[in-house]
Amino acid sequence: MTDQLNLADKKILIIDDQKPFQIMLKGLLSQLGARDITAVATGEAGVASHNRHGFDILLVDYNLGRGKNGRQVLEEMRVRDLLHPNGLFFIITGESTRPMVLSAIELQPDDYLMKPFSIGVLRTRLKRSFQKRASIAKVYQTMYDKEYQACIKACRAHIEEEGRYRNYCRQLLSELYLKLGKLEPAEKAVRELLDEQRFSWGVLALAKVKFAQGDYPESIELCHEVIRSTPNAVEAYDVLARALEGDEQPIKALEAGRKAVTLAPFSMARQLYMSELARDGEQFELAKQAMFNVLDISRKSVYRHPKHLCNYIRSILDAAEHSESRLEINKYQQEASLALQRARQDDSFNNSKLSYPQLENAFLARIEAFNGRYTQAQAYLNTVAGDFIQNNADIAREIAPDIAVAFLDIGEFERAHALIRQQQKSQQLDNYNQKLLQSRLTASEDQHEAFMKSNKQGIKSYTKGDFGEAIQHFDEALKMAPMNSGVALNYIQAAIKILGNTEAPHQYLVDGCKRSFKVIEGLTLPKSHHARYEQLKSDFTAIQGTL
Repeated sequence: MTDQLNLADKKILIIDDQKPFQIMLKGLLSQLGARDITAVATGEAGVASHNRHGFDILLVDYNLGRGKNGRQVLEEMRVRDLLHPNGLFFIITGESTRPMVLSAIELQPDDYLMKPFSIGVLRTRLKRSFQKRASIAKVYQTMYDKEYQACIKACRAHIEEEGRYRNYCRQLLSELYLKLGKLEPAEKAVRELLDEQRFSWGVLALAKVKFAQGDYPESIELCHEVIRSTPNAVEAYDVLARALEGDEQPIKALEAGRKAVTLAPFSMARQLYMSELARDGEQFELAKQAMFNVLDISRKSVYRHPKHLCNYIRSILDAAEHSESRLEINKYQQEASLALQRARQDDSFNNSKLSYPQLENAFLARIEAFNGRYTQAQAYLNTVAGDFIQNNADIAREIAPDIAVAFLDIGEFERAHALIRQQQKSQQLDNYNQKLLQSRLTASEDQHEAFMKSNKQGIKSYTKGDFGEAIQHFDEALKMAPMNSGVALNYIQAAIKILGNTEAPHQYLVDGCKRSFKVIEGLTLPKSHHARYEQLKSDFTAIQGTL
């Protein structure tokens, strides 16, 4: 293989918001023989230009002003499969802060250059990267094509030839086997590497395998070994946190997660996991902060979506609902309201099926229900979930958890459970929201059981003809679920049986019926309940005329 660097036939893209640096870098590249050089000032322009023209070399500054940064450019190009298997992506930066450097490096660009650098450094780095791409071209091509078995074969061939990049291929082998769920070959590939030398990244690869095998104590020990030799090994803290969680050590898992976030805070996946750990540890303020970080990171990234805004507001309300003082509850609810107001201008709604009014109604329903203002909560639910209530229609998955929580709070247990089952069946809930809903279901279990018991006893008494006793049970059920249309109708039906067979006014029953009708009039009813409601309303009107 030639040691010469030939850039004459390479298309090169520079993404940097500083014109003087663009000119300087163009000059260096021209001295190295480059002829086709394009420069743009923003990450968005860079992604669009590369999508149109397909460059061979991308030299991208990490900080690009107000738009996407270099990390987000690389992330988007990876997600959209815009990077060619034989192309190079370099991140360049003048900053050396640890969080920024580690966050950039963890996405594994072909190289990372610190400003200022000389033409000699640029030549060496480009040549080294091209040599690696050329030496294991088949590995890169099959990875790009997602032909993982073929990639495994190409890695093994390079290892057997004792090629220069055999250790990289061994590491990649373990990752491929893990991706395919083949844990024994994954472990074998790593141990072959560690038999030659105990590289930290090899030990970390073994820790991942052991975690996947469920051997959490061994995975924990291996992570600690990596951290002792490489204190800034971010991924080691990631794996350690998950292994500690698997080993039922939640406090230590949270500590490891916080360390990972401190070292490299710009990963959405890491912040999302941090929010899960914090919520599991009942650190709701910390969970809220992690969700805000997710939202902030997503705004300029390929992952921009209103679900991150929903999760952030949800985490604020979660903190409110677990606060012990009314002052704290009010503070968090005001924070949620402010976030809702700001969300009016959020452009992540532009390409989403979710609209801002849906978002607003869902969260306002939840706030009103939590505060015991059930009629107002039901009005918001009627607006945002009327089709679900009447026809079991789908609800936007971004707000489904909040509608389910509001249903639980107003006592519409059956609808809440139906909605949660619907979301679980379609696998539309992430870990955070699964846990949130499970905790709410658990918290409402006693109330739901007591409600069901009272309602069933009322139906049993009604069936036996003991309408007075039925009234008592339905009244108890309504105290636990004041907006439950089924029980309200049951109460009216039992009361009409008594009122229709006596000349006494029984004012408490008349008032009870009126209260129940008032509740039902504010509800969106399923078709079966609506027909029953109309009939009972007619019967009650007729009876009132005789009393």
